[in-house]
Amino acid sequence: MKKKLVQYIICIGMLLTAFAPMGIPKVSAAPAEPIQPLPAVGSSGVTIFIDLRWVGEESNLTYDVYFGTVNPPPLVSSNQSQALYKPGRLLLNTTYYWQIVAINSLQESTPGPVWSFLTASDSPPFAPVVLNGPPEAGPGISLKFETVAPDPEGDQVYYQWDWGDGNISEWLGPYAFGEHTETTHSWAQNGSYQIKVRSMDASGEIGDWSDYYPISIAPQIRFLNLKPGFLYFNIFDHDKTYGYIHSLDLLGMSLYISTGDLKVNATGANAVNTVIFQMANRFLTDEQWNVTYNNVTGHGFEGVFTLNSGLYQTTATAYDAQGRLIDIATRQYVSFYLWQFTLLKQILGGQ
Repeated sequence: MKKKLVQYIICIGMLLTAFAPMGIPKVSAAPAEPIQPLPAVGSSGVTIFIDLRWVGEESNLTYDVYFGTVNPPPLVSSNQSQALYKPGRLLLNTTYYWQIVAINSLQESTPGPVWSFLTASDSPPFAPVVLNGPPEAGPGISLKFETVAPDPEGDQVYYQWDWGDGNISEWLGPYAFGEHTETTHSWAQNGSYQIKVRSMDASGEIGDWSDYYPISIAPQIRFLNLKPGFLYFNIFDHDKTYGYIHSLDLLGMSLYISTGDLKVNATGANAVNTVIFQMANRFLTDEQWNVTYNNVTGHGFEGVFTLNSGLYQTTATAYDAQGRLIDIATRQYVSFYLWQFTLLKQILGGQ
């Protein structure tokens, strides 16, 4: 009996010696619960574009994500490595439930608690901003204005303009989230006006009016010569008004007699940067010219044209420094060269 006991002890010792380098297997611990949820537990007014985040207290973990509008929430992502889940656009004013299960390398898992949050109700768009538009222009000119108003929920947006002259536009749109939009308006009367604009989302939520955008309406370009009713002489580059003729004034025309080129003079307001003169024969459509003048010191503008005798119209189109059309002026007149003046006097009954 003693001999067998000794043999058992020797065998056990040999086994312990054989397995000693391998060590004694240890029992692993399951991962800790996920913590620090974002959004926080019980949050309300949460944006519908929220991303879910949490913290795992160990490295090399993977996660199963449960998320939805019911409790318990359904599984939406399995064995993902990031502590982040992007659910996409959520519903407004809705309670969501979510739970994270942490999994270690031995596939041992620990579920966290079920968290919840409430999304925000629909909010109106932010107050728009008038981004672009001329602050000065002439009456009757169709002017462009640009605005944008992001919506908190990314909805499409409509715009309504108050032009300050008693005219309020219909709701214009819809326009995509963040899209810049243009609209036009003209003022018939000279004066100072205050423009404002507001926005409405697709759900009918109306935002605040923008700050006022001031605009002054008054003529921006004026002809210095070729005034209706007057006779002009341009003798060897000397331009002089001779007199007033009532019959020409009734026709809204002037008479220009020259030894050479015809000169059109105009003055622009401070806002005028560029003027394009267009000369056109009222009867010969192929007889037209354009002359452009930029940044003239003192806001004086001059167009010089070589013409035949006849009935003409000059159009002066004024642009500001941003290239925006701000005014148009026109003049009609009869042009004669000096060598034809004798014939004119005979027609008028002179000597």
